[in-house]
Amino acid sequence: MFAIQIKDYGDVNVLEEVEVPRPEIKPKQVLVKQHATAIDPYDVKFRLGLMGKDKKTPLITGSSAAGEIVAVGSEVERFKVGDRVAASPHLRSYADYVAIGQSKLAQIPAAVGYESAAACAMGVQTAYQLTEQVLDLKEDQKLLIHGAAGSIGFAVLQFAKHHGIKEIYATASGQGVGFLRNFDSRIKVIDYQKEDFTKNVPQFDRIVDPVGGEVLQKSLSVLKSDGKLISTVSTSDDPRAEQFFFKSNGHILEKILQQVAKNELYLEIAASAPFNLENLKYFQQAQHVVGKLVLVF
Repeated sequence: MFAIQIKDYGDVNVLEEVEVPRPEIKPKQVLVKQHATAIDPYDVKFRLGLMGKDKKTPLITGSSAAGEIVAVGSEVERFKVGDRVAASPHLRSYADYVAIGQSKLAQIPAAVGYESAAACAMGVQTAYQLTEQVLDLKEDQKLLIHGAAGSIGFAVLQFAKHHGIKEIYATASGQGVGFLRNFDSRIKVIDYQKEDFTKNVPQFDRIVDPVGGEVLQKSLSVLKSDGKLISTVSTSDDPRAEQFFFKSNGHILEKILQQVAKNELYLEIAASAPFNLENLKYFQQAQHVVGKLVLVF
């Protein structure tokens, strides 16, 4: 099968096309023929070695899958050949076929396309778990979301609105500023390239941080003494801050895809292109894109 792997950790030039055998599935796995895979920040950080370099190279990377089941393991119960499914496997999705454990799989509703399903697999699923399992949101709370035009931030924003949160502040830059203001004029959008997000804002009950570093540290100055800051990338000695670690879960992803099917969750697909080396390199280098970049097979 055709695949794209990294021959080492580094810039996009470590990506290379290869022909490798189809994966052999284990009893609790299915084999998925890929139709779409999305570009997630995790994919880029992994290639650069920022997520550690403990995995031996060469290695097929990629963390989102959406396609059709072509084979099922002997202990698989919920799925069958021909099912349309999506998942966030840990690596190996930059390939024509990917083996995925059934616990990570979600059925794709008929009203949802493969591109949208792939776009949800990691970033939106991370946002759902963070919002529903960790943030403990209440209607009267004040919420600050960094990178709110990105995959995680934009989904957190929507899930927070589902919880009735009315006072939402969001940082963004470039096209993301206008995108958020057009999406909901009630959101207080801060252009972080032009404004200091710590000025002229209230003390927040909850802060979501998919950026880390200096942004996390500065955010603590506008966090209430009994507030909570959740970061997807780093942590702090401050007891109010904690790092969230995503764990792929098919049942959760299925709930998300059902929301997409019912138009309860909006997805922005910035661009899609055929799955090949040139397009993967181009998409992995894209900066400040509003919406998801998706490669189709």
